[in-house]
Amino acid sequence: MDDNTLGRNISHERKQQNMTQEQLAEFSDLTVNYLSKIERGIAKKVSAESLYRIARALNVSMESLFSKEESTPQELKRGPYQKQLANYLSTLEADKTEAICKHLLEVLKLSAK
Repeated sequence: MDDNTLGRNISHERKQQNMTQEQLAEFSDLTVNYLSKIERGIAKKVSAESLYRIARALNVSMESLFSKEESTPQELKRGPYQKQLANYLSTLEADKTEAICKHLLEVLKLSAK
């Protein structure tokens, strides 16, 4: 990995999701200044916790932030709200996720009528 693969991958993924640095900062509970430094490759130290927060906010794996591979076509098709929902659901226990999905499907069925 070259010096700034991490920063370029974060910036690329953020832009793919039409997300600003301000939005990513809010979703990851980090400062815009710190994210900017990471993206530019000038942050002195990037903790595992910060990487976890960024990956979670972008709904990608931590490993993908270090990879030179592109996002899959399926990942690119998701909009920011879909990614946020998937990210939120991934933090819940399975039974809660199933209950939310069931209710969401019921709402979608009602709105289709």
